Amino acid sequence: MNRIAVFLFCLACLWAVSCTSPPARDKVPGESHKADTTVTVIERLNRQIASDSANPDHYYRRSLYYLDKKEINQALSDIGKAIGFNDKNSSYFVTLSDVYLAMGRIPSCLEALKKAESLDPANRDALLKMAEVYLYLRDYKNVQDYTKKALEIDRNSPTAYFIRGYAALEQGDTSLAVQNFQRTVDLDQNHYGASIQLGGLFAEKNPALAAGYFQSAIRIDPNRPEGYYLLGFLYQNQENIDKAIAAYEKLIVIAPEYKEAYYNLGYVNLVYTNDFEASVRYFSQAVLLDSKYTDAFFNRGYSYELMGDVVNARKDYLRALEITPNYENAINGLNRLDK
Repeated sequence: MNRIAVFLFCLACLWAVSCTSPPARDKVPGESHKADTTVTVIERLNRQIASDSANPDHYYRRSLYYLDKKEINQALSDIGKAIGFNDKNSSYFVTLSDVYLAMGRIPSCLEALKKAESLDPANRDALLKMAEVYLYLRDYKNVQDYTKKALEIDRNSPTAYFIRGYAALEQGDTSLAVQNFQRTVDLDQNHYGASIQLGGLFAEKNPALAAGYFQSAIRIDPNRPEGYYLLGFLYQNQENIDKAIAAYEKLIVIAPEYKEAYYNLGYVNLVYTNDFEASVRYFSQAVLLDSKYTDAFFNRGYSYELMGDVVNARKDYLRALEITPNYENAINGLNRLDK
């Protein structure tokens, strides 16, 4: 995963669960009821603009709508119109920064946030997002400076401590990272990202505590796959296979295309339960999702080999070598078959 993809994932953890949130969207009466549809929302926004086309807030709200729906060009167009009518509103520039971030335009994102800060030095959203961008740029001094500014406005901001924790982790200071992530969950027990990070940091030294953090992450957001995968992998490393299998099976229910879950299910059946038919089944699903999954082809081949199916074992070893030339495990497997 490249750095910007990792950065965007981190932002998702930050903003999905932190106490700091984007400016509030205008609620449509009854919007939460099943009878209402997305079309109803956009139609209402369009009607507001049609009836009062010089009001920048209407374009601002529609930009937020488009951004939420990942219709980035429309979001950029509308927030540009809002700023055209009123270039003194700090929140508009924060939203512009969100649009630029979604486009991967980091310098433009930073420029928009600096403008937001200049208009309103107490805009906590702008300060925290500045810290996030500097985290992406590995400018840790500015990360510290901007989280400090945010904490001066709100000393109980979990997002500020989460950013500091991630910066400490990137700099190799795991003790400071734990302190900041722990402070995050102390302030917000529903902080998904901090729970995931703490689970990872305690995985080796205190597996029981790590399992608790991963379980907390699952409780916080049962529809996200990372908690299930990390919990399953933790149990797998402890050779607590029944619990590992249970976690992976829950994972593939909520994320049927999570190839690593099928691979790990194949692996535990191959190595720990010696159920080679099951391992073949799971590795087959993994390669169906990723036709260049070298390890999955090799391990399916090895499963076939242990079942005595030399023909299919050879096919999978050769496929692994096609994908990754000189793959040692596959070469050794072919040598065994030749003997």
